[in-house]
This record gives sequence, C-alpha cells and structure tokens, in this order.
Amino acid sequence: MSSSHRKPCRLDWAESSWTRWIYVIFWWWLNPILNIGSKRKLIEDDLFDVSPNDECSQLLKKLEIVWENYENKFEHINTWKIVVKTFWKQSFRIGLIFLPYLAAKLAQPLLIKGIVLNINDSNAASYVGYLYAVGLGLSTTSLVLMHHQIFFRTIRIGIQIRIALSSIIYKRLLSLPTRVIMKTTTGQVLNLISNDASKFEELCKYIHNLWMAPLEAVIVFGIIWHEIGIPTLFGYAVLLLQLPLQWFFSKKFRTYRKTTMQWTDERVKITNEILVGCQIVKMYRWEEALETVVHNTRKKEFQSIRKANRIRAINMAIYFSSLSLISLATFGGSWLMGYTLSSANIFTILSFFAIIRYELTNGLSYAVDTLSESMIASKRINQFMNLSKQTRTKTVQEHSTDDHKRIPGSIVMDRASFTWDSTQSAQLIEVDLDLNAGSLVGIIGTTGSCKSSLLAAILGEMCLIEGISKIYGNIAYVSQTPWIFAGTIRENILFCKQFNKDKYERVLKSCCLATDLQSLPAGDLTVIGEKGVNLSGGQKARVSLARALYTEADIYLFDDPLAAVDPTVARKIFQQCISNEGVLNDKTRLLVTHQIQFLPEFDHCILLDHGKIEKQGLFDELLTIDKVKQAYENQQKHVHDTRKTNQQNDPSIYDDDDSTKPSEIIDKSSIVLEETSVSGTVSGYVWFKLFTSSYGWLGFIVLIFFMLLGQGLYDASNKWLSVWSSKIDAEQRKNHYPYVYLGLVIATCIIAIFRADYFFHIILRGTSVFHNRMFKGVLYSSLRFYESNPVGRILNRFSKDQQVLDELLPLTFFDTIQSLIMVLGGIVIIGMAIPWVLLILVIIIPAFLWLRKIYIRISREIKRLESVSRSPIYALFSSSLSGLMTIRTFKVENDFLNSFTDKINANTRALFIFMCSTRWFGLRLDLMTCCLTFLTAILSVVLRKNLDASSVALGLSYCINLTDLFQWAVRQSAETENDMISAERIDEYSHIPAEPGFYKDELEPPSNWPTEGRIEFNEYKLSYRSELEPVLKDINLIIEPHNHIGIIGRTGAGKSSIFQALFRLIDKSTTNGRIFIDGVDISRISLNDLRSILNIIPQSPVLFSNTLRYNLDPFNQFTDGQLWDALEAVQLKKKINNLKDKLNTQIAEYGSNFSVGECQLICVARAILKPSKILLIDEATAHVDTKTDGLIQQILREKFSTHTILTIAHRLNTVMDSDKIVIMNDGIIAEYGTPRELLIVKNELFTDMNVDEEFVTYL
Repeated sequence: MSSSHRKPCRLDWAESSWTRWIYVIFWWWLNPILNIGSKRKLIEDDLFDVSPNDECSQLLKKLEIVWENYENKFEHINTWKIVVKTFWKQSFRIGLIFLPYLAAKLAQPLLIKGIVLNINDSNAASYVGYLYAVGLGLSTTSLVLMHHQIFFRTIRIGIQIRIALSSIIYKRLLSLPTRVIMKTTTGQVLNLISNDASKFEELCKYIHNLWMAPLEAVIVFGIIWHEIGIPTLFGYAVLLLQLPLQWFFSKKFRTYRKTTMQWTDERVKITNEILVGCQIVKMYRWEEALETVVHNTRKKEFQSIRKANRIRAINMAIYFSSLSLISLATFGGSWLMGYTLSSANIFTILSFFAIIRYELTNGLSYAVDTLSESMIASKRINQFMNLSKQTRTKTVQEHSTDDHKRIPGSIVMDRASFTWDSTQSAQLIEVDLDLNAGSLVGIIGTTGSCKSSLLAAILGEMCLIEGISKIYGNIAYVSQTPWIFAGTIRENILFCKQFNKDKYERVLKSCCLATDLQSLPAGDLTVIGEKGVNLSGGQKARVSLARALYTEADIYLFDDPLAAVDPTVARKIFQQCISNEGVLNDKTRLLVTHQIQFLPEFDHCILLDHGKIEKQGLFDELLTIDKVKQAYENQQKHVHDTRKTNQQNDPSIYDDDDSTKPSEIIDKSSIVLEETSVSGTVSGYVWFKLFTSSYGWLGFIVLIFFMLLGQGLYDASNKWLSVWSSKIDAEQRKNHYPYVYLGLVIATCIIAIFRADYFFHIILRGTSVFHNRMFKGVLYSSLRFYESNPVGRILNRFSKDQQVLDELLPLTFFDTIQSLIMVLGGIVIIGMAIPWVLLILVIIIPAFLWLRKIYIRISREIKRLESVSRSPIYALFSSSLSGLMTIRTFKVENDFLNSFTDKINANTRALFIFMCSTRWFGLRLDLMTCCLTFLTAILSVVLRKNLDASSVALGLSYCINLTDLFQWAVRQSAETENDMISAERIDEYSHIPAEPGFYKDELEPPSNWPTEGRIEFNEYKLSYRSELEPVLKDINLIIEPHNHIGIIGRTGAGKSSIFQALFRLIDKSTTNGRIFIDGVDISRISLNDLRSILNIIPQSPVLFSNTLRYNLDPFNQFTDGQLWDALEAVQLKKKINNLKDKLNTQIAEYGSNFSVGECQLICVARAILKPSKILLIDEATAHVDTKTDGLIQQILREKFSTHTILTIAHRLNTVMDSDKIVIMNDGIIAEYGTPRELLIVKNELFTDMNVDEEFVTYL
C-alpha cells in the first residue's frame, strides 16, 4: 500500500487542536488500531502512515544541515556534537515538563507523613487525613500522566536520531569509493546501523537524569536534614559512595563492551562470508572447519559478554540493596547518636531515599552508561564518516580548440599513477592514454596486470597520486562479477530509469535475453533473489550488460562480461552490442577481455603488465610483442583447421540463444521466499529450551529460590524496621534491634549479588546454545535454503536478533522476575498493614491480567511486524555494499537512498505503534495502582483507630512504589515475551532441515575408496523439485579412471547440474537413477564421505577473512613445506614469500588484497593439497587470462595426471586436449567422444561453437 493511501497518523490529528488534548493525555487516539488488534491479527496495512515528524527523508535533511555546517568548520566529524546540536531544542522542551513531574514526586512522601501523623494523633480531625489522602491520589495520578508523556517523547527523539544517523551513514556509504570501503568490513558497516546508531536511542531515555538526579539529590537532602539533622549525612555518605563504585564498574563495563563489539563484528563478518560462499563451503566440506572458527569467535564474544554481565550484575545488586544500606547507615547512625525516630519520620525518610536512590544509583547510572556507550558508538561512526569522501575524476562537458579531447567520450591520462591506498605505492604506474570519443578499446594482460584497476581508475575509485586524469562524459559500467539486486529482472535492467518499450526490447534482443524472458513464468517481471541466485552465470552477465545498454552514457566500461557466456553467445553479444557494428558504435567502449579473437576489430588495444602499459595501439602494433604474436599464430592455425573441417558440416540445428528451459526457470523463479512471522504466543517449547539449555530445570529452580530469598530478606528488613520504630524510647535502645537489622541487610546484599550474576550467566549460556544451534542449522542446511533467503535476512538473525538475546533479554527477563517478586512482597506487606486492601486487589489483579492479555496479543503482532520490516533494511544495506561501484557509476545513489528511506519508514510505522501501545498499556496499569494507593490511603484514615501507624507508614510507602512497579512488572513481562520473538526467530533456524545423510547413511564406503576414480551415471535424472520437469534426463555416462573429460554446452543445458549431482547438492529425493564412483552408489553413502573424496576448483574463487594458511589448509593437515610446495606449483611462492607475514598473511574480506587471478591460483593450490582421485573444474579459467589459463592447464597435467578430471568450460581451448568431451543440450548428453571424433562426425554444436570462438587463446 502506498503512503498516499495509508491512514494518516492519528497522533498528528490529536495534537493539531487543544480541544483534543484528552486524546493525547489518555492515548485515546490509538484506540482504533488496538480495537482491530484485539479482534484479529494485525497486518502491515492496518498501521498508520509515518508522521511527518518521524519521516526518514525529513530527519535526514534536518541532520544534514547541521552536519554540513560542522564539516565546513572542522576537519574531523564529531557525531555526538552534531546530534546534540540538531536535536537539543526538542529535548530541552521535554526537560521543562520534568519540573512539575519532580514536584509531584517529592510531594508523595510528605503526604504519607501527614496521613501517618493523623493516625497517630487521636485528637486530629479526620477530614485532615482525608485531605492528605486525596492529595496523595491527585499527585500520584498527575505523576503517572506526565511520566508516560515524558518517556514517549524522549524515546521518540531517540528513534528520530537513530533514523537520521542510519540514513546519513547509508548516504555516505553510497559516496565512498572502493579504495575506502576496503579499509572496513561488511560486519563493521552493518553494525553501525544495527547497533551503534541505536545507542543514541538508548541515551535519550535517560539523558535528563544527568541534570535531574543532582537537583533531586539537593532538594531531598534539605528535606531529610529538616527531619533528622546530622544522621542525614550518614545516609548520603553511603549513597554517594555508591556513585564512584558504579562509575568504576561502568568504565570496566565499557571496556568489555568495546571488546564484545569487536568480536561481534568479527563473528558477523565471518558469517556473512560463509553465507555468500555457501555453495563452495559445501563442496569443499568446510562446514566443520568454519563451525570451529565461528564457535571460537563466539566463545571469545561470550567471555567478553560474561565479564560485562558480571559488572552489570554487581551494579544491579548495588541498586537493589542500596536502600537497605542507606537505611542502615541513617537509622543506625541515629541509634548510635541516641536519636528516637517515629514511624512517620522513618518511612517518610525511607520514601525520599527510595526516590533519590533510583535517580542516583539507577537513573544516573543508566544515563552515564548510555552516555559512554553513545560516545563509543560516536567514535565508531566518526571513523566511518571521516573516511575520505568520493573524489571522482571530474567530468568535463565544455569544448575547446582541441575538440577531439573535449567532446563527451574522451579519456585523457598523462603520466597518471593510481593506488588503492594513498599510504602505499602506485598499482597503476604512469599511465598515458589519449582515447577519442567513439573508440573501441581492448584491454588485455596477464592475471594481476591491473586491467580491472584501470577501469576502476577511470571510474574514480582509485586514488590519483601523480599525473593528470580527465574523463569527459557519463559512464556505464559492467562489473566482472555481475551485481544483481533483489527485485524483478526489469527493475535490474531499468535500474531506476523510465521504461521505454521500444528501447527496452532492442536492448533485450542485443543482449540475447529475449528468449530467456519468454521462458520465465512472469517474463521480465519474475522476481530474482539477492545476487541473482535464481539466474545462471551467463544470464546474470547479460542482465548486467542490458542494464548498461539501457542507460544513456558516453563511455562504456566492460570488465570481461563475455567470459561468463558460451562462445556463440559471446560472439553475438560482441557483434550486436560492443563492436563498431553494434548498438554502441558511436560510444567510447573499453573492454577488458581474455578473448584475443576480438582484438583485430578494435580501434585501439592496450597491453598491461604489472600496472604499466607495455604496449598500446592498433592490434597489428601489438603483434610486434612476441608473446602476442605467438598466441595469435596458434589461434589462426586452429581456426584454419576447424573451418576446413566445418565446411563439410550441415547448418547448425541448435538454437543460438543462451536460453534456460522453462522447467528449470519455473523452479528458480519462485525460489525466493517472503519472510514470514508466526502469530500467537511465543511457543512454550522455546522458553523451555532457553532455560534448559544451560543447567536444566534444576538450575532454573535454584535461580527462582534465590530470587525469592533475596526479596524475602529485603522485605523482612523493612518489616523489622517497622517493628523497631513502633517501640517506645527505652525499647528502641535495645541492642538486638540494630544487630538483627544489620544481619538482614548484609544477607540481602550477598544474595542480591549472587542471584544477579547467576541469572545473567544461566541466560547467556542459553542464548549461546541458541546461537550455536542456529549457526549449525544454517551451515548444514541444503543449498535451497540459501537460495530462498537473502543474505541480509539471514544476517539479521545473527546480528540484531542475537543482540537482543545477548543484551536485552537478560535485562528485561531479570527485571520481570525481580519486579514480580517485589510486587508479591509489596502485596504481602500492604495486606499485613491493612487487610481490607486485599479486597481491592481481588478486583484490580484480574483487571491487570485482562489488560495484559490484550496488550500481549497486540504488541506481539506489532513486534513481529517490526522484526519482519527490519530485515529488508539490512538486506538493502548489505546488497548496496557489494554493488557500490555500479550504483555510483549509474548515478542512482538518490534512488537507492529513497528506497532505503522507504524501508526505514515501513519499519518506523510498526515501531511507532509498538512504542505507543506500550505507553497506552502502561498508563492504564498505573492508573489502577493510583486507585489502589488512593483507596489504601482512604482506608487508612477510615480505620485509623484499629491500625498500627508504623505498619500503615510501611504499607503506604510500598503503595507509592507499586505505582511504577506494578505496571513495570507487567510491561516488562510483555517486553520479555517480545524479546523472546528473537529467540523464536533464532530457534526457527536451528530447525532448518539439514542435508540428509551428512555424517551417516545406509552404506559406509571402503576405507581406501576410491582407488581409481571411475565415474558411472546410470539412467540418472535430476529435478530441482519433485513437481518439476528434470534438468538432467536419463544420463548414461561412463568416465574411465584418469580420464580428462571436458563438458560444454549452452547456459541451462545441464553442465553445472552434473557437478551438483556429483556433490549431491540437490536432495536425492528429487533424483532417479544412480551414480557410481568406483562401484559405490554415492546416493547411499554420507555426504561427508562423498565430498571428502571430491576436489573442485570453482569458477569464482572464494577466500575467507583469515590467514592464507587457513585458506589453504583449514583442517591443519599439512606441513609448511607442503603449503610452500603448493604455492610454488602455482607460481605464487615468490609473491607470498615477499609479504611480511608470509603464510600468516591476513586475507582481506572477499580476498580483496589479491587479484581475481591470484585468488584463483590460491584455489588451485588448495586443490593440489587435497588428496583426491577426482577433480571437478567449474569454468575456473573464465575470468583469467590465457597465460594463467595455460599455467593452470600445465598444473593439471603435472599434478593431476593420475586423477579423473571433469572440466566445465566456455573456452574450447581449455578442453580441447581432453580425452573426451561431453556436449550437453536440454539436460541430455547430445554427444560424447574425443575432440577429433566430434569434428569428424559433424557434430553441429561442437563445430559451431568452435568456429564462433575461433579457438580462443591469449598470451
């Protein structure tokens, strides 16, 4: 539903006129949506539209004005100061309400004193007592009404700050060049919006305690001094002594929190890498190794959280015990000084100390904690925001006398040197370019020669450290790894541009996409998942290419997109799109390629070698370089032989279009699932698992015992104080009264510390078990799970939901249990003082429970809506991070920012209603306790002749505490259940069905299996789902030991499905037939056994953020000598040996500190190390130059001569020396034979592909 059709926020309506103030004060404006929620499950369309005051783009503009002014004045950003300057006026206005709020709060103990004195004085007029009782009722009610307005508005400011910060962080992210982003990680950036921005939201809840607590302390000191004089100092001494203790503990807490955040960042980063590389993880059988890495990281995170929680437990115990300690010091000091205190004095003083106790040891402590955490968060945000802004090469439009350099499309570089890091030496060295508009330029070079870096330099992604670089005109860019975002195919192609049907259809035809889209059930409106998980590699490349063609640009940069498609399609795309006869013939085009057959058609060719231009000019000029000439001559010889054979062949009977069969597409087009939310109460099973995950039910029973014991000791000490104060002077002087009180207070303190620490420990152990089970569930799940769920959605559970379990749930849960027990203790004390109050409770408690039932039902659904609406924010953030170069090049930053603000607003709608419903509920609970307090006070006056004054004083002091405590207990219980939604979401992932038979199946292979490497497919069929047509059909194939088999065919022909079948990545329930390896049916053995004997070199290299040693040998199976031998075999030993840390060199995120070719060679070294009889190669040379391709082929011949090798390839020269070639078409084996046999028998597909490619070779 669009925002224009949403119901406007009723709060704005209520606040727009003073005549509707009652709707605001009593939250009646919220009633319509609560009525709906009480009758049925709330859905997103039921929610009010976001208020203009909370609208993301408006808040961003507000913050940006101050931010830009600050940046203009100061060199470095200070987020904290900027936030204060932006929002201080709103906060100041709320602060003014605290003054009458404080007056009403301080009036309560004085009114209680009046009632007690009235009871003590039998001659006093009753109406005076009634006046005090009415005054107590009015002050309590006004206090409650102000309380909920104040905290709603402070929290609302906090949410606005978080929204504004998240938006400006995202906006800055869109402007940061790749060279800057390389300095951070996905986990760190994601934590900025998921955790750090939220710290400001928490701060706003307590910020006013920083000034209100000292003011209250001074006023209360004066009142108590007036009551008892010098003993006031004893109580305040204990009170003030707690402050440095708490600040000391807060400092330690911040230290542990900072460490925790570092380990959290690391855990989230590793998890993100695993999710991105999930298929390779399964093929390598790295689940156990990565599980160990994540568990070790989590263990360190756990230890840090445990230390922080221990500090937190001491702080909470100090708060719980502080009133008893203050009372002991005050009244014990009075006893030592010989003072006699009345019950009126004692419980008035006790009530005042209770007020100041909260403000100083709790409110002020929270304020200091959140202030310090916000400052830590501010520093983290500062580090990100202070990163260099995007400094693009200036686009020049004007003309001059040197017209060919000034018209759009020209590129001029004069001795330009570029680097990815300004602190390092140049990677591109003294580049000289003078490219005319409309030129077709080819860029070639070996792996690591900085071809992609040259395109990045033109895009302005690298840092120009020397020389001149001028780019004239707009740029379109096709990345080497196609970037696809979650959305329809049309949205990915249009990329925020207006739809033009004629232009769109021309683009689809030029990119050979028309046939593919016709096969899709929803055509180009088919939704594709994040990273294009339901598209083939070739389709993703062509969608990315179509996006570039659809935009209007002067310069087109193509980073080897033709490597992802087969030779026939590559030729068609080149001719229709890129060549001088194509649709871009009047544009400047730069193509990085390893396919040398296209180079004679280029206007200009550039040969790069280690960051320098070795040669440039016409292709004929490059032929003066021996290696180019030799490669080209080899190519020409093969083309001549192939064409000669092909003259005898009939025309091709195969469709040239790179299309995918409908059966495969239908399965995959519906593969991405919507995130669902479970309705109803959080399952009792989830609660059960959380409690029993650590020490079982016995541990929980022990915990409840100590919680009750602590409260019992606290209430007993207060009751003893009441008994003590009721005695006459001589009796009060007896020694046993203070000594018993001393013993009770000490016991209370000890139990308070123990129970808090034990509670946090038992819950943290449970949440860690939940994390480990979730991680294991995700890690060992089938590949379909990863394809069905965007990375951002899964990562949300490992970041935000896990944070709720680690940080928020222990606090809210402890608060719930402690508050409920305190309420129970309060009821007992009040009932003992005035038994008739129990009749009032008989009415109030059912009303409480009825309200709680309504609130739980509504808030739970709203909380789930909020959780579900939060996931797309992280998904977009994560997706944008991987596609920054594309987003900036196409200048769609504003469009993506608008999409981000829309998702923030969707989340705000749910969060706003959740926050307001909490206040609606809390107000009604508090008003009930106001009634309880008022009626208790009235009954005290009515029954004053039959009541003990000291008991009444104690009971009334408990009553005013119950005003907050009762609703807090019920509300915290509801909040605990809401927090448990995160536990439910995490538990859901722990039940993801694992790949069947991972560790054990019906058959255990021989210990030395396989001995030869013979593979046999017997009537084998494979479907992605049981209801769909097979993508592999009746495959019968025998691969003899030690044979090298090439597998070719168009995209969607079933090539990759053969590898998926061998690795059993598809559930065997959707397969028929059998596959044998050395006579063993692989469907009957465990996946662990199967994948351990298969070796693979993937198409896209996957490296993890760990040491090079770990990436080569995650199980620590090999010696350093073996690792160096493997690196030497792939010619990387010299490079690695020159690095400072050698084998312990840290691999950056996604292997970004190595070139793509070097990453691929590391994967080859990894394959060399793994003892296996069977090696699968999945287009491993698609993105490397032919020299590296040749090196890999040489390694295969030398190191894998006794292995059975299956190679999927688009380059025919990669498989032309194979023993046999399998040609796949439409899920069947079209032909199988030696290369020569396939040429002789006139196989049209083989010869057609062979001629089209002109036998690709390069260098």
